[in-house]
Amino acid sequence: MRVAFHPVPEHPDAVGTLDGAPLVVVGRELRVGGQTVPLEEAGEALATAVEGAATALWGGDYLGSLARVLDMNRRSVVSDRIARNGLPAWALAILGHGTGHPRPRALGYLLLAAAELIDDAGETPAAFRGADCAGLARQDLENALALVARARDQKILPGRTG
Repeated sequence: MRVAFHPVPEHPDAVGTLDGAPLVVVGRELRVGGQTVPLEEAGEALATAVEGAATALWGGDYLGSLARVLDMNRRSVVSDRIARNGLPAWALAILGHGTGHPRPRALGYLLLAAAELIDDAGETPAAFRGADCAGLARQDLENALALVARARDQKILPGRTG
């Protein structure tokens, strides 16, 4: 079996595909064509797909980042646990969206930044949405872009004078 996370435009509820067929997750139950696929059969493929998607978003050392963004215990996102217990549909939807992004690594860092902003506010995600999250994030991103641009503008390469 092969699980792949990606947007499936003709099936908006799907988080990706299982052997090429749209994969829908309800709770932690995997479904293809309305039929439940037991985790005993698809768990390893699911864990492999989570690892691939998380690596695309955060690199090989993805466990801490995945746990932070999902606000889950780090042990819950380890491959053997995912193979046995799956992940909630909302968590797999994030991975499906992320791997379909043209710049998944950049999106991964933005997801971490969003988690940091929410955690720093000490608010529940629902309450934080009412705050000026977009304004804070936009300003922080503009500041970060300016800092990187400034640093790169000031960089002196070997053999060149500044």
